[in-house]
Amino acid sequence: MTMDDELERLAGQLRAAAAGAAETGDDAIPMLTEVVEVPRYDRSELPRTLVEIDWAQLAMRVRENVLEGLLGRSDAMLDAQLRASLQAVIGRATESLAADLGTTLEQLIRDLVARAVTEEITRVHDEVIRARGGTPPDAP
Repeated sequence: MTMDDELERLAGQLRAAAAGAAETGDDAIPMLTEVVEVPRYDRSELPRTLVEIDWAQLAMRVRENVLEGLLGRSDAMLDAQLRASLQAVIGRATESLAADLGTTLEQLIRDLVARAVTEEITRVHDEVIRARGGTPPDAP
C-alpha cells in the first residue's frame, strides 16, 4: 500500500467519522448536568444483608455495567480525539511533503537551467569556430 493509498484511506475514515458525528451531534456525550441511567437490579438479585454480599462478584458486575455504559458513549469521544490527532499528523505530513517537493523542484530547475546554459554555450562556441572557418569539435 502506497502512502497516497494510506492517506486516502485515512481521509475516508475521517469523512465517515465526521458524517457520523454530524448525525449524532453532541447528544452522544453526556453533559455534567445530565442524569445518566445506570442499570437497576431486581430485588430478587440483591442480598438480604450486607454479610451475604459477594463483594468480588458485585465489583465485577458493577465494572461490567459501567464499561458497557462508557463504551456505548466512547465512540463519539474517541472520534473527536482521533480526528484532532489525525489532523495534527496530516498537517505535519503535508508541511513535510510541501518542503520536500519545494526542495526537489528547486533542484530540478537548477539542473534544467544548468543544462540549458551548457547547451547554449556549446552552440555559441560551435558557431564562433565555424565563423572562423574551423570545424566544431563534435562535428564529423
